[in-house]
Amino acid sequence: MRHTFTIFKWEMNKLLGNWQRTLAVLLLPAILLLAAINVFPLLMNYLSTGHLQSRPLTVVGAPESFIDYLEGNKLADQYDITWLSEKKFEKLYTRAKDEKSHFEIGKKAEYDFYLRGNDALRKELQSGEIFLFFRAEERVGQEWYQADFDQSVKTYFSELAQGKRIPSTMNKIVIYCDSSSAMSNMQAEQFQLDIGDGYAGYLLDTLGHEYIEMGGGDRWEIDGFNPFQFVMKHRADANAGAARTIPCMLILLMYYCIYSLTAETMASARESGFLTKVYLTPISSQALLTGKALAVVTVGMVSATATFLLLFFSSWLNHSNSAFSMLPFGLFLTGGQLLVCFISLLVGAVFMAALCFSVVFSLRRMEDVMMNLQVPLALLIFDFFGMIFRPSAGLLAEYMIPLHNSAMVIRDVFRGSFSMSTFLVATAIDILLAILLFWRCAENKEGMTHISKGAES
Repeated sequence: MRHTFTIFKWEMNKLLGNWQRTLAVLLLPAILLLAAINVFPLLMNYLSTGHLQSRPLTVVGAPESFIDYLEGNKLADQYDITWLSEKKFEKLYTRAKDEKSHFEIGKKAEYDFYLRGNDALRKELQSGEIFLFFRAEERVGQEWYQADFDQSVKTYFSELAQGKRIPSTMNKIVIYCDSSSAMSNMQAEQFQLDIGDGYAGYLLDTLGHEYIEMGGGDRWEIDGFNPFQFVMKHRADANAGAARTIPCMLILLMYYCIYSLTAETMASARESGFLTKVYLTPISSQALLTGKALAVVTVGMVSATATFLLLFFSSWLNHSNSAFSMLPFGLFLTGGQLLVCFISLLVGAVFMAALCFSVVFSLRRMEDVMMNLQVPLALLIFDFFGMIFRPSAGLLAEYMIPLHNSAMVIRDVFRGSFSMSTFLVATAIDILLAILLFWRCAENKEGMTHISKGAES
């Protein structure tokens, strides 16, 4: 035990003694990948809309209340708004109502005929633009007539305050996008979150005074100043979005760290003959392996923790919260969830160290060692991109695949679908395989030397 601790302490001093090496191993890969995933939303927004940050939005028939609302909303700066009156819109985009429909989009509503068979509008929609329509009607007798939107809303709240169950006005706000395009749908949903939800409350506050005075509406939000409520409101969407990237990213960067350190602490030391000299001392091979493995696992866990903290703060600094963001705003895990993630990462790190050590002990040439150590790295890169575009839950067989199962468990934690049974299966398999690999390394006496006995003879 004393020799193990001595080897561990010596390796840690050697690994962390040079701050440049420490930065390159612990932080540099995480910073580069973090920069890449933050550039991704800008790239996707440019490909889908032709704009880097601002998103095209055409507003048709906007009332004064909506214009006033946008003036006080900072999120409106993210949209490149084109204002059109209904007459101007009809002149630009409308075709005959009886023309055969070749292109229908959005919900059935008063403006459907504007969107049929119109190649110009279709082109705009496919480029990621969304259209916002305001529609208000007032009933006179049995007939409905077009009315001023703001006045219609005010009348609606007034009649509610008077106890009318069937108000004489009808108000609609319709968002149109290319429903066949996932990008356009995401843009429309993002607009709903950024602008639409807040505008509904704004209408009540500004045009529904009579209704509020009669006891209607939410005059006082009990959780309006509760930070916990604010966190819980955003974490569900943020955690689900982060489940696409963070689990595999943590595993990928941790393996990069562990395989780099193994190549230095084991393969390079054996190549120079230093490992053989240490092996000839009274220090046992088990103590040597355990001490070096503990050092590699410790640094790998520190690297994974630093990466997670970078991702966490990046999420909370993501004020624009683009629809294509790979780190949505509001990422948050509870204490129990963090513990499960930490255990999964630790078990994965132990298996990574065992796998890397077994590769070093099985091969002699440095070129062969490096090539084989990089094979799992390439597989994890494919796994990372596959996880980004994967919406479905994991299969039971996936929790039996080492390294991939650790990412799947962490993904389940972020998605809120964590299962103790799959966690135990993944943990047991990784630990058993790690023990087997370390045992084989300890039994392989020739693994400490650069040249095997067969080659010497």
